[in-house]
Amino acid sequence: MPLTERHGSRLAPVSGWLARQGERKHIQRNPNNWIMKKYQKAWTGLLGILVILQGIVVAMAATTNRVEVRGGIGQSFTFAPSNIVIAPGDTILWTNVSTTGHDVTHATRSGNTWISNSPPYWAGILLSNPVLRTTVTFSNLGAYPYICVRHVITQPQPNAANPTQTGLVTVAVFNIPPTVSLTSPTNLSRFTAPASFTLTAEATDPDLDGAVTNVQFFAGANLLGSDTIAPYSFDANSLAGGWYQLTARATDNLGGSSTSAVVNVLVNSNRTVEVVGTTFSPKVLSVTVGDTVTFNGLAFFHTVTGSGTVEPFCGSGSFPDSCSVTFNAVGAFPYHCIPHRAFFMTGSVEVLGPNLRPSVQITSPADGSTFVTGTTFTVSADARDLYGRIASVRFIRPVNVTINLDTESPYSATVNNLPAGNYPISALVTDNTSLTSTSAPVNVRIIAPSPIQLLSPAMGGGGFQFNFTADPGLRYVVEGSAADGSPIPFVPLVTNIANTNVMTFADPESGARSNRAYRVFRQP
Repeated sequence: MPLTERHGSRLAPVSGWLARQGERKHIQRNPNNWIMKKYQKAWTGLLGILVILQGIVVAMAATTNRVEVRGGIGQSFTFAPSNIVIAPGDTILWTNVSTTGHDVTHATRSGNTWISNSPPYWAGILLSNPVLRTTVTFSNLGAYPYICVRHVITQPQPNAANPTQTGLVTVAVFNIPPTVSLTSPTNLSRFTAPASFTLTAEATDPDLDGAVTNVQFFAGANLLGSDTIAPYSFDANSLAGGWYQLTARATDNLGGSSTSAVVNVLVNSNRTVEVVGTTFSPKVLSVTVGDTVTFNGLAFFHTVTGSGTVEPFCGSGSFPDSCSVTFNAVGAFPYHCIPHRAFFMTGSVEVLGPNLRPSVQITSPADGSTFVTGTTFTVSADARDLYGRIASVRFIRPVNVTINLDTESPYSATVNNLPAGNYPISALVTDNTSLTSTSAPVNVRIIAPSPIQLLSPAMGGGGFQFNFTADPGLRYVVEGSAADGSPIPFVPLVTNIANTNVMTFADPESGARSNRAYRVFRQP
């Protein structure tokens, strides 16, 4: 039974065997002084946190923190880290990692001398053979400077960058700010003026002994109210028409605070335009999208008719006294009175919306897609601006290389000639007011495909089977001859996206066939 593979249009006999190599993963412990604090509150899981601020290691743990004592001939005399911030109850372990003797003394350097702190928190400790380690546990808040007496000198050290050997231990209470989110109302909710609704928020403090003490509710920079007891809420009453940017700010028992994401809320109002003689008053009215405008004083003699716009207003007929129009689109809408247009009886309604950021997301290709080098593919995106207009969508790959700039919907870019590698591709949208947003990246893998090899033909319980080499993420087609005794024509048997470097194909129909040819090829 012949077994063939296709490279382009060439059929080649199969040879070779498969040798698989496993992969071993390991985790190597970092020997440096990485300190983590464990928090446990209403859950059983543990949260580890490490903070590094401007070269100061902040060790958030009731634990032992290692400080190396360094320095010798031709070396700098230092403590590493020289500044460390710990919590009450923590211990410092000073370890001499050099061949030179040092000491750890609770003191400060002053000019050519040093001054012992009074009273000393600990007595000076000599670190030399055989004692190269010492510990001190700190129970009280405060700052504790220390020195190596023998190496605190004013003149530069030989071949050393640091002229002194000093250190500082700061004992402080750590505070993780609370988390807070507005749960009601939801973003883009609408109300009618005078609006009354309840703002609710969820707030928690991840510190072991922390507690949320206050949640404040804001509309922009204006404080609406606050609550000190969970569930946190505030009743907003009689809000006038307009857009409101609502936030909640939570404060904990140590003064830490954080602010929630913005929730945009629209309060619509009923506005009026009065007819005075042959004049609309006000002649130009600015409203918020969703507002209703009532035209009063028509008295059978006037119309409120759209001036060539998509907004029909009240039509071309007269009305007993008034008519109302609700404006749900942003823009300028002129209108006129048909009988008195020659008398310049005209007006305009200017409908405003909030200047919200546009949104954009890549719709194709899917995240994790794989292509072969030389393949041309299209990147597409969906961009929207609720109360504005999309000006452009720019497609970007790493190092801010622009693939394409599209100014018309549907937004897309053609990508070709990318060398092998991994490419996170994102889309940057800009609206007509220059506000921008960036999509989440879509990761695309470009590979140089490996040759297809057909391996290990064998008869099994499920029929004739064989393996073929593949590149994970690419699509492969297995074909078989339609009739015995001839390799052509071939018909598709299965199409799969490879998930390993070696794929297995079994032909359940092979038991009824005496002589069948097979081939495998890769789809573009």
